[in-house]
Amino acid sequence: MKKSFIIWASAILVLAMLTTSCQDVFETDSRSLVFEEDNQLHSTSDSVYSVLGILSQIGKIGERYVLTGELRGDLMSATDDAPSDMQELANFNLSASNRYRDLSDYYAIINNCNYAIARMDTSLLSYQTKVMLPEWVQLKTLRAWTYWQIGLLAGRVRWFTTPLLSVSEASAEYPEISLDELATRLIADLKPYTEERELNYGTIDGFYSSQMFIPVNMLLGDLYLFLNRYEEAALAYYDVIDRHGLLLSGDYMSRWARITRESAYMNHNNSYTSELLTTLVFSSNPVQYHPLLVRYSYNDVPAIVPSTKYISQMEHSIHYYGEPSSTSVMGYFTGDLRGLARDSKGQYASGDYAHLTLNSREGDYIYKFVRAATSTASGRDPYNDAFTDRLAYTRILPLYRTPHVYLRLAEALNRSGRPTMAFAVVKYGLNSTTLNDTTRVDSTEVTYPFSEFTLARYAGNVGTATRGRGLGASYDQESFIIPERETLVDTIEFVEDLILDEMAAETAFEGNRFFDLLRVARHRDDFPGFMADKVAARFPNTPELKEKLKQPAAWFVK
Repeated sequence: MKKSFIIWASAILVLAMLTTSCQDVFETDSRSLVFEEDNQLHSTSDSVYSVLGILSQIGKIGERYVLTGELRGDLMSATDDAPSDMQELANFNLSASNRYRDLSDYYAIINNCNYAIARMDTSLLSYQTKVMLPEWVQLKTLRAWTYWQIGLLAGRVRWFTTPLLSVSEASAEYPEISLDELATRLIADLKPYTEERELNYGTIDGFYSSQMFIPVNMLLGDLYLFLNRYEEAALAYYDVIDRHGLLLSGDYMSRWARITRESAYMNHNNSYTSELLTTLVFSSNPVQYHPLLVRYSYNDVPAIVPSTKYISQMEHSIHYYGEPSSTSVMGYFTGDLRGLARDSKGQYASGDYAHLTLNSREGDYIYKFVRAATSTASGRDPYNDAFTDRLAYTRILPLYRTPHVYLRLAEALNRSGRPTMAFAVVKYGLNSTTLNDTTRVDSTEVTYPFSEFTLARYAGNVGTATRGRGLGASYDQESFIIPERETLVDTIEFVEDLILDEMAAETAFEGNRFFDLLRVARHRDDFPGFMADKVAARFPNTPELKEKLKQPAAWFVK
């Protein structure tokens, strides 16, 4: 890591206050802008453009966020046609020149955040309100998120919180700290600001700006959960749900239209773009920077594909067929429709992945990115012959969505000793019907503030499993149940395995899987073996890799 830190230092730049419109933020190369050393941020406009400039810079690492988070997990594989850097990342065998080892962009973001945080005048008042404090808090949150990404990539980070304005300052020695120490420091830095007003600048370049920012408690929840501080994590996630009015809606179900399975309603596809809490946004101008995930995935020569392990998991999931008016399981099939659907005639309908032929290649393709892409009739990608008549490019990359929040809440509830309530997130949905039924949730687990899920505003919550494994999932009493276990720990681990599978089904290919596996593995007594077993399932004929993955150092880029 020291090498990339010094490389970054040799070209150190500090983010400038932009003087263009908000829309232009996403068309600005923020690394080319430099502050004067004595410049201060004295106005609300200064603070707004500083935050948006940092977001523009973070967008440039969005593609790496997805690839480094998924290719080190168990849901995505790199093909033999993928760039060598990508293949090395997926195979945990990075060469010295691999681009994913370069952390300079991440440290540049941190330094720009440090600069803006140090220069922002948070004492500026308007009717006794510190008007620039919300931007200052968001900058701290964006800095913390970026630090956390470095930690998840490298296992350790170089820690500094003052702006570095010269090569000599940046080349100095700074303490290198572990993930555990980093999480502890970031919590201490963010915890005082959980009640601060969240940012909302209206619509920017066609998107709600409120969805461009990271809620403090969302990141705190992740940090608490990583450190096995389950009660604090659950409370943080609940605050996010309550403050943002998040519902796990039945509107995003993929289900068979009839028990004959002749056709399906594939509505879960819309979840990726409609259940947004925080998302990276890219310019509406197709000639500006955009992640290349469409090129990599929906291509007759794809670089990334769904892993055979993940496809098998989705295909073999039990499907509990039910109808909107029914209160029972009307039929048992196999296949989670959030992956894809194969109807009774053998035809496929695409979910998060697709089975189809592009040009002459038949196979399984990741479909999530192209479905969410923006298309234009003019231009084309010369490296993608799957599109010959238009250009398709990525405009959003979600960082957090409603399913993330609920499933991480379930993980925290489960580990805090509330396994039936956690199971209810998956099977029933947290609402008054569920929480008032002691056959579904043990009444001793329903404590404040989680008892607030009985309020009318949560009536529309459904179980995550019903969104792909059938409306009948809520009513099955044969297989989709918590079996009798000898100990509470055994019950918790059973529920946790189910939650981890639901995380795969609800949020596949979005950049979370490495963190999900690492975090859950740390809950287990068989750490690091649990992590090694999960990832090694992607390499069934390579036992030596499984042995390598039993060493946590192998998981991180060096």
